Amino acid sequence: MLRSMGWKRVWVLRGPGGEFMKNLVRIFGLVAVCGIRLVSGGSPVVATEQVINLEPGRHLFIDDTIVGQSDGLKSTLHRPVKLGHPILKGMGSDDDNFQPYATVLYDEERRRFRLWYCSRKSKDAGIFLSYAESVDGIEWEKPYQELFELHGFGSCVVDEGPAAANPARRYKMIYWELGRPHRRYYDDAAAGVGVAFSPDGLNWTRHQPHPVLPDLWSHSVKGDPDGGGSIRWREYAADIVHATWDPLRNIYVAYVKSWTWPPDEFGYVSPTSDGLGRRLASMTVSPDFVHWSKPVRCFVPRPDDFSSIEFYACRAKPRGNQMINFACILNEEIAGSGGSGIGYTVLAVSSDLVHWNRMKEPWLPHSSENPEAADHAVAWVADVITVGDEEFIYYGGYSGGHKNFDDRTINLARLRKDGFLSRDAGREGGRLLTKVLRMKGGELTINADVSGVLRLRVLEPSGKPLAGFGQGEIEPIRGDATDHAVKARGDLAGLAGKPVRLEFTLREAELYGFELLEAR
Repeated sequence: MLRSMGWKRVWVLRGPGGEFMKNLVRIFGLVAVCGIRLVSGGSPVVATEQVINLEPGRHLFIDDTIVGQSDGLKSTLHRPVKLGHPILKGMGSDDDNFQPYATVLYDEERRRFRLWYCSRKSKDAGIFLSYAESVDGIEWEKPYQELFELHGFGSCVVDEGPAAANPARRYKMIYWELGRPHRRYYDDAAAGVGVAFSPDGLNWTRHQPHPVLPDLWSHSVKGDPDGGGSIRWREYAADIVHATWDPLRNIYVAYVKSWTWPPDEFGYVSPTSDGLGRRLASMTVSPDFVHWSKPVRCFVPRPDDFSSIEFYACRAKPRGNQMINFACILNEEIAGSGGSGIGYTVLAVSSDLVHWNRMKEPWLPHSSENPEAADHAVAWVADVITVGDEEFIYYGGYSGGHKNFDDRTINLARLRKDGFLSRDAGREGGRLLTKVLRMKGGELTINADVSGVLRLRVLEPSGKPLAGFGQGEIEPIRGDATDHAVKARGDLAGLAGKPVRLEFTLREAELYGFELLEAR
């Protein structure tokens, strides 16, 4: 329930969401991080403060999280440009890619791209976590390396970096796996989400006991001898899982596939669900990558969605105070070429990890007009990394439908750095005023494509310009760059800790966001 209290918004969380937040308070001590306070009756209340604290990092204008006013501007969604051919081919090729899941990291020390994915030589062969390297992120060295056999799916790797507290666990992987090979899901009580650790990304030790998120198949309509299942089935972490580190809250966050209960909870039952219902997406968090909270739903059908919408996978990436989620949409009602269902990726943004502003328009669409394309039926984001002034978007492509297995490739698309959505002004100009911010950092850069002019002022919360940052005291910005330096008469480092507003006035320009940098 959302209530207004003057300028302050208060969340009162009850039901499954409330239990989730209380669980976080008890286990992970997020009171200070999330601004949670307990009121009479023990109900948690999360208050959104009037001043938004911004840590150093990239802060985008994808939604209105930090936007106070916008006049004369239009929002433009920017789609990435596809390479046009797979970078990893499917089963039976010299890549043997089997799933749309992949992780790509760039090793600064070695100056090489590193890729982990699921390989399989044929439908009757074993599934392996496999590995390849590249100099440019496009052409991958052959042959690939099989690291270990995986009786399941997933290859989501998180790198803690060379300063990892425990070097033996620098690399962390989360995946879904059967407890025993060659069993049906609902016949295997040990199936579930597992994790593994590695000092170098090549030599892995699987964590025991497995799974870290317990199996709940006995609560499904397939696992329950009476065929009814129970509401606990909604907490299941199914066979697609992606994780990331959230530097704002200092926790690991994972998004997992989950299911409806009962199967027709939202009406539609997927024809490829084996009677389980409809695919949804849930979130779980962990302080150490081993102990995970009960999954809580974050993506379910909305009244304005098409009736058969399903959520296949979610790949999240932090940006400033926001988490961007690349949500993979499945529609089984539209048959792909030679298979069942089509898929594409949309953008979603959240400032609290649970409640999402999800766009309906495809951001990475499948190539429906080109029957020869590797992603003719499906285009699902696997990973996104920043490379210089670009985003490299790695995605799973299927030429046939969702249930084809021999045409699953890994593909690449490219986009301007943080160029997901821009606030644009034409010849008449426009203005964007932020909410009240308290910024940490000594320098400020702006991501904008300016053929006309962009001007910045720094204001007091009341709207009065601050000395040294008023009209004519900050150099105007022209040209196209992802990191225009802000040059002001005043000392930017001196703004740290002060409540301020940023005012952007622009003409013939596209504004994407800004970056706070640590003081040098």
